[in-house]
Amino acid sequence: MAIVTIESPRLNSDQKVRIGEKILQALGQEGVLASSVVVLFHPERGDMYMDHLLVQAETETAAPAPAKSAPAAVAAPAPVEAEAGPSYKIKARRTQAELEGIKQDLMGALRQRGSLNSFEAQESLGLKDCDWAPATLRRMFTELEEASLVGKIGQKRGTRYLWTGPADDGASLPPAILVKAETDEA
Repeated sequence: MAIVTIESPRLNSDQKVRIGEKILQALGQEGVLASSVVVLFHPERGDMYMDHLLVQAETETAAPAPAKSAPAAVAAPAPVEAEAGPSYKIKARRTQAELEGIKQDLMGALRQRGSLNSFEAQESLGLKDCDWAPATLRRMFTELEEASLVGKIGQKRGTRYLWTGPADDGASLPPAILVKAETDEA
């Protein structure tokens, strides 16, 4: 089995299909069956050193980044518009801290609006273009439901999540801690 790995800036699904087809076509011309080829797409993971030049993954440099001995067809669609926003939106995986931040933002949006469906949550959190968002938000809604912070009404696309947790956003005082005073009695 042939495995082709492409590390590049964020590509949308149409770009991935076009690139994948060109790779399969090129390998087919060399006698490799398309059914035995897997094309993996990964985001750039860090800085690279190539041709006596340090290339930083955070900057949008079109020429050096995709030149990893891939066919020439791969290099053309690599420049993608820069996305203004948190980097977790384009990463393959998010850290636990990033997921917790998203969950806190989701809880804030639920408190503010009272109820949300998945589409409204994606829009309110700025995750409309993230293909990982629907599944992640479903898991978060389920966790919040199990914690009795949200209620669920409806089914499938008609599902709405109602905030049933505390109305305030944590501004209440923490519970008092009782401490036994030491006395000087001997």
